[in-house]
Amino acid sequence: MLGLYEPDEGSILLDGTDIRQIDPVDLRKNVGYAPQDVVLFYGSIRENITMVAPFAEDHEVLKAADIAGVTEFVNRHPSGFDMPVGERGEGLSGGQRQSVAVARALLLDSPVIMLDEPTNAMDNSTEERFKAKLAENVENKTLLLVTHKASLLSLVDRVIVMDQGHIVADGPREQILTALKNGHIKVNKG
Repeated sequence: MLGLYEPDEGSILLDGTDIRQIDPVDLRKNVGYAPQDVVLFYGSIRENITMVAPFAEDHEVLKAADIAGVTEFVNRHPSGFDMPVGERGEGLSGGQRQSVAVARALLLDSPVIMLDEPTNAMDNSTEERFKAKLAENVENKTLLLVTHKASLLSLVDRVIVMDQGHIVADGPREQILTALKNGHIKVNKG
């Protein structure tokens, strides 16, 4: 989706345009991405969020941080957004690292947001708060959500189920969830 790898076959279209025809800088500016394996660096929380846009306005940083749940822990720290982050996110919990990565992905208010397991290290209450905030802010955007958690599927309209690299189901959320529940779609559990 970000153009880092070319597909083995077929093409990836964004608004009907093959992504190979889009300047990679423009493509990445228009896709906010938070990976499953979060990479943070030595610096402050603010620096880690704004690495994609170092000159971001304070209100943009605050909005992204609020949606992602970063404000929940920086507001309790005496340094606030200047709270230090160790190399690879040392000093932060897994959920806090994820929150920073999601805030980074949301900072540019991109029309496409791609989140890979965005809550796998968050506790249930943090996840619920994140889902509610994100739902308010993804209207009129494309949200691509990679997850194993059924609890996150309330954020999407369409579900694509993959098994060992192959699409085994694709359709409206409720239709796919019902088919999975009733055993009409088989996926390898291993």
